[in-house]
Parts: sequence; structure tokens; C-alpha cells
Amino acid sequence: MLIIAVLGLLINILSAWILMRGGDVKGNLNLRSAFLHVLGDLLGSVGAIIAALLIKFFGWTAADAIASILVSILVIISGWRVTRDTVHILMEGAPQHINVEEVKSTLLNIPIVKEVHDLHIWSVTSDFQVLTCHLIIKGNETQSVLKEATDVLKEKFHVEHVTIQVEIDGEFHHDETTCKV
Repeated sequence: MLIIAVLGLLINILSAWILMRGGDVKGNLNLRSAFLHVLGDLLGSVGAIIAALLIKFFGWTAADAIASILVSILVIISGWRVTRDTVHILMEGAPQHINVEEVKSTLLNIPIVKEVHDLHIWSVTSDFQVLTCHLIIKGNETQSVLKEATDVLKEKFHVEHVTIQVEIDGEFHHDETTCKV
């Protein structure tokens, strides 16, 4: 038991090092899941080593079960967090690191933008955000406002895919399409 646990510990340390060195284990959900899996195995190896030593030197056979329960609790907690974050993305929730009101305020700070509405932000993956909105502008400089808005959203909020519908103030808007009987 002890030899296998030490061998497993060494392999898991190497695997964790490779994952940490090779990517963003905090920001990328796939890498974080893989890293937490390896970390769970690593903790299992540490628990098995401690249990083996306690059994060998003190005859305390309950150590193996206790170590297994503790490692299981840690794996359940980390698994719950990854599952929660995955469900948030699958349900197209707003990215947790982006404040929607701050995005709206930033867009309103563009000089010719009068109003922002139908603002929607969601994640496609843990590191790919999408935004759609309507901007009502003063004047008719649609291309310049599109460029400025897209640039600021990419630079400040790291939104990779932006779709903006520009509406000129005083002209027909989408909210005027209701049928009046």
C-alpha cells in the first residue's frame, strides 16, 4: 500500500506541475477541472501514505477510512464548484467578472451614445464572452461608434464577440413595433 501510494504521489505531482505550467488553471474551466482531478488523486495518495504509516506503526486501521472520507469531502467540494461554474456557462449566465452596469456606463461615456438598451452578456466558454446591445446615437456616425464601442468592450472587458445594433435618435426603434389595435 505504501509503495503504490508514494508512486501515485510522484506521478500526481508531475501531472499537477505539467497542468500548472501549461495553462490557466484558474481561468480555463477545462484545465481547472483536470487540475482539481489530479489534485484529488494527489490528496488521495497523501492520505494513503499517512494511513499506511499509521497502520504500520500504530496498528490504527481506521486511519485508511478516515483519510478516504476526508479526501472524498474535498473532492466533492471542488467538484461542486466546477459543476456550478459549468452550469452557469451552459445557462448563459452573465460572466461573473463583468459588471453589467459598468459595461452600460462605459458605453454611455462614448460621446454620441444617448442610450443603451437590450444589453445581454454571456459566456460561451470560460474564456470567451459574447455581448449584444442596441445603442441609440445622436447623429449618424454609425461606423465610428461601432468601432469605438467594440474596441472599448474588447480592451476593458475582454469581450471577444460583440454584436451592436445602432439606432439613430429620433428615427424608428425596435420598441415601436408593438401592434396597436
